[in-house]
Amino acid sequence: MRSYIESEFEEIFNTYYEPVCYFLNLYTKDEHVIKDIAQDVFCSLWVNRELLQIDDIKAYLYTASRNRILNYFRDIKLHEELLAKWISEEKELDEAYDCVDRTEFEKSIETAIESLSPKCKTVFKLSRYSRMSYIQIAEQEGISQKMVEKHISVALKKIKAHILKSMFLWIIFFSYVEKNT
Repeated sequence: MRSYIESEFEEIFNTYYEPVCYFLNLYTKDEHVIKDIAQDVFCSLWVNRELLQIDDIKAYLYTASRNRILNYFRDIKLHEELLAKWISEEKELDEAYDCVDRTEFEKSIETAIESLSPKCKTVFKLSRYSRMSYIQIAEQEGISQKMVEKHISVALKKIKAHILKSMFLWIIFFSYVEKNT
């Protein structure tokens, strides 16, 4: 037999799920995002039911939904900023690429990638070679999206440092050759 709390929660869910989805639809038209956030709000309500002291359930659900959708957009913005940063770093690497022989540059990148930790290397290769999204990588590797972002950031920093070091050595080499010819 179901408890009183379960039936009360079911009544809240049945009463407010659709209105919460409609409310979220004001922020985004992505039905998957709407359903995910609505589900997250109700799951959080259920999990924290003994800790929460709610006077107005409707106000609580709308506030929680609004906060979650704003957090979602903040995370999207952060992802876009990381992508813009990566593109900027890619442009820097492209400029370096023009200065150094292509095969040496590719060897340098491979050496840098191979020097990464196993998980960092896997995450980086899935992102760059398999073109998987951070969410897909997180699901496949059983880690959070934030850890995926951290691994990518670490990988890019190490690869960039390795390439800049290699470039510096090439510049010294070519300067030396040019002076002595």
